[in-house]
Amino acid sequence: MISFIGAGPGDPELLTIKGKKLIDAADVIIYAGSLVNPEVLAGRKPDAVVH
Repeated sequence: MISFIGAGPGDPELLTIKGKKLIDAADVIIYAGSLVNPEVLAGRKPDAVVH
C-alpha cells in the first residue's frame, strides 16, 4: 500500500491520528527532508527504511 501524508506546518502534534499510525507502521518512508520536521518520523519502526 502507498499512502501520502501531509505534514502541515511541521508540528508533529498536528498530524492526523491516521497519518501518525501510517508513519509508525511503515516499512519504507520517502519524504522531503527540507520540508518535514524530523520529529514527525520519531515513532517509526526501528528497521524502517527512510529516504
